[in-house]
Amino acid sequence: MIKLEKPDIDMESVIKDCISNITVQPTLAHINASKTTIISKSVEYDELAEQGQLRTLETHTKVYGGATKDDMVWLYDNKFVADGGRKYYEKIKSIPKYNKCPFCGVGRVSTLDHYLPKTKYPTYAVTPVNLVACCAECNKKKKSEIGETRENEFIHPYYDDFDDAVWLKVKIIFDEEIIFSFYVEKPDTWKQEKYERAQNHLKKLQLNKLYVAHCGEEFSEYGYTAKELYERGGEELVKEDLLGRIEERRRVTKNNWRA
Repeated sequence: MIKLEKPDIDMESVIKDCISNITVQPTLAHINASKTTIISKSVEYDELAEQGQLRTLETHTKVYGGATKDDMVWLYDNKFVADGGRKYYEKIKSIPKYNKCPFCGVGRVSTLDHYLPKTKYPTYAVTPVNLVACCAECNKKKKSEIGETRENEFIHPYYDDFDDAVWLKVKIIFDEEIIFSFYVEKPDTWKQEKYERAQNHLKKLQLNKLYVAHCGEEFSEYGYTAKELYERGGEELVKEDLLGRIEERRRVTKNNWRA
């Protein structure tokens, strides 16, 4: 939901630093044999992602040259996260402004997500543009799911711009208690495919539930302010204040749940 700048990290340097002190055999031999493939495939990943064609990549368990899925998962877990590649891990983790998760816009960044899961696409286990800083909840909900169609693909923070229009809306029902329900409203400028992707993203990451959980407190706190404003200047003063707050919330991202 929040567009991010792609990490400016050289793939060849990542591989070099990650394998610099590997003593485990045959893992080192396997990765060395696949190094050229991993680098070239990372370039291909970037090109396909720019075209919205990542779904054309096939799942696999081996990298051309010799590296296996286990080799690449081990490389990420033991070298990219915890050893020679840690500086790259931290650099990617620091990309989102204000430490906000780009998938939900609420949670605090605490980990990296493999946009294409490393167990199904081990070639891209340490590819920087396949690694997205996010919160633990979104990482958990996203799991190892991949979109079989463009409409079912999660929003990719490096390549997709979903902040070109306001589409996140909320219904507020005043009954015995106040009920909130967030939904996607299709902007006139959007194609059906983009609209369905936004719906899918909201549903699979359970963002309605997340935003609603914050609504009660937000609404209750503003209630006191609204009453004071109403007593001072009536309905128009309350409207003016609300419109100002909406504009303020949307300065960073148009689809801020608080707006």
